[in-house]
Amino acid sequence: MTAAVVGTMVASLPPSCSAVTIGGTTYEQCGATWYQPQYIGTQVQYVVVPAP
Repeated sequence: MTAAVVGTMVASLPPSCSAVTIGGTTYEQCGATWYQPQYIGTQVQYVVVPAP
């Protein structure tokens, strides 16, 4: 499995992710990959971000 590229947007998360709040910002940690939710209209998309 290759690492996700920072800035990549996905519509759904892989299984076994955990919500983590750091400094008031909520991230989804999926193994070594971190996602930050963003709303595009009424749809949520997840953006790969560097580990906080």
